[in-house]
Amino acid sequence: MTRKMSWRKLGDDGKDLCCSLDYLLDGIQTLRSSIQSGRRLCGEGEIKVDLKELWCSGLYRDRAEDSTHPTLEDAKIALRRMKDAKSLLSCISKSLDDAIQSVTDDTSNDCRAAGLSLLPDDLLTNIFEIYVEMSVSSEESFYYNMSPQILASVSKRFRQVALAHSGIWKHVFLRFSRECVLMYKERCSNPVIHIDTASQLSPVEMEKFHIHPYQQWRGLRAAYNDRNEGHIYFQHWKAIIQTPLDALEEFMLSNNNSTAINAFGGRTPLSIHLDGDDLDTLLSWRMPNLTRLDLRNVLPLAPLSCGKITSFSFHASLYDQRENLNMTAFRSLLQSMPMIQSLHIALLNIMETSGNLSSNPLSLPDLKSLKLEIGGYTSDEVVGRMLKLLVLEELTRLELKLYPFDHRRQHVIDHWVFTIFDDRLYIPFVNLEVFSLEVERFRGSVEAFHQMFSVMPSVHTVSLLLPRDTEFSFAKITKKNGVLQKLRSLRIALPDTHPDDFTKHLYYLDEFFGDGHCKELVRVEIEFQRTDYATSAKARLQKTLGEKLYMIEQ
Repeated sequence: MTRKMSWRKLGDDGKDLCCSLDYLLDGIQTLRSSIQSGRRLCGEGEIKVDLKELWCSGLYRDRAEDSTHPTLEDAKIALRRMKDAKSLLSCISKSLDDAIQSVTDDTSNDCRAAGLSLLPDDLLTNIFEIYVEMSVSSEESFYYNMSPQILASVSKRFRQVALAHSGIWKHVFLRFSRECVLMYKERCSNPVIHIDTASQLSPVEMEKFHIHPYQQWRGLRAAYNDRNEGHIYFQHWKAIIQTPLDALEEFMLSNNNSTAINAFGGRTPLSIHLDGDDLDTLLSWRMPNLTRLDLRNVLPLAPLSCGKITSFSFHASLYDQRENLNMTAFRSLLQSMPMIQSLHIALLNIMETSGNLSSNPLSLPDLKSLKLEIGGYTSDEVVGRMLKLLVLEELTRLELKLYPFDHRRQHVIDHWVFTIFDDRLYIPFVNLEVFSLEVERFRGSVEAFHQMFSVMPSVHTVSLLLPRDTEFSFAKITKKNGVLQKLRSLRIALPDTHPDDFTKHLYYLDEFFGDGHCKELVRVEIEFQRTDYATSAKARLQKTLGEKLYMIEQ
């Protein structure tokens, strides 16, 4: 097909470019005709576009000597023309990418604003509530949070939505001015009250408590530096709280356990155990609707009146080795929560425990989810004693975080793992379905990883966040007894792994999945540092897993 074009001559330097453009336009016109006749580039057989006709029809045109075989000289000319056209297409494609990015950059803010303006009020409200909760949960915002005011100042519609929903204004920090606390009261009558040592509240400022009657508190989150400062809070609460806290749904008590100086200039001993008058005050509270309890460096030496709790979080950090964790008190506390469904235990530098423990685990029939954090110099014995309180066979979800500090114990991770996943007497996590692991600083052995997976035969979702140079080889995990046979989703994040060391992980994965052992596998997600060295390994794993593989390169 021959087509005359009216391109403006660009001089000697533009002739080749114009010829390539004419060549491309002729080819596109031929492609258009082929598509109109029912053919496709990705088709097969008779419906596939004839590529020779598309790009080099003249090369195979019948000749006088009845030969359709191209001459060498004609083939060279055709190849040169196609390569020039391909190079031109690459430049055009790049210019289109640049234009797309430029328009995106110029209009991204307008697009986001337009998108938010199209959202219905209920969805926008949900977004606002999530934003407020995320702001409040961050450490910096625990002491002072103004996110509702920020939302209300963005636009008229944002302000209307924010003012129309009381949940956005439920977090009241007593560091706010009296006027601000009163404003929040107008917008939310049953708040979550936040008090903290940073507020430096004097007895007069404590009167802010009375702005929101305690009978209306939806939640109470209190933090103090040491037991002396905590005692001030308990004294004030004892004076004002006289009837049941019927509205209270969540309660957090946090002792930073900082070194304190007493009135005589001496150091107050650090302690996480709550006793004496402060314990009596807490025990006097009736919280019939409390469902979420969070204790941080606070362990009451007597059980609380909180039988409806479904979520319990306990953090213990001991920097004074003269104090041991009272396991008798912790067992009694857990036993007072028969409806608990989710348990979070964090142990930092817990070397020893005290108290006599029964050999029988607690009866917590609804407990299905456990989050366990072990850090610092925490001993294997403490971990073992803590887990003996629970019926591990009933758990369906386990989240594990390990962050040791003791550089003298190079195999501390392995010690913790073999303690948690001990199968000498029984298979502990036989019903576990969802498992996540985060490890910091130390390398775990292949044997430790195999021990983990060997005691969770029902697990189908696994997430691993591993440190640099981790000794983790899927290829060396023994597949006997159905290890990981029910795996459906696997996520591996190696954010700090050196690019030179990452390729081996891909080969290990390919070797593990290559035999089809995981027949139910749906998704494998891998996050790692971008590296050119892993190209061949990625291609090999992609060939094995196909569309199941998702690579996230940092």
